[in-house]
Amino acid sequence: MKVTERTLIDICRRLNNEQLKIWDSGLKIERRAEEYIVLRLFRKPLLGRPGSLDIFRGSPREVKAFIEGFAYSAEIANSGVAGGAKT
Repeated sequence: MKVTERTLIDICRRLNNEQLKIWDSGLKIERRAEEYIVLRLFRKPLLGRPGSLDIFRGSPREVKAFIEGFAYSAEIANSGVAGGAKT
């Protein structure tokens, strides 16, 4: 299955509205030449901190895999916050 720019944008939108909803940042996709860039956008930029960070660059398939891994990690982090730290 071909991964399109629309697919990547939709995945980010879903992730931002679900797993990253409680985070101080979300993800955005930008296309530059032949590669795609995943940006971490801060919802409320702080003084001395940039408004966004480039966190990954690659082909559409690589970017999709990165975002899916990021979503899985966010889900684990969110469940740790919600459930409290277990030792």
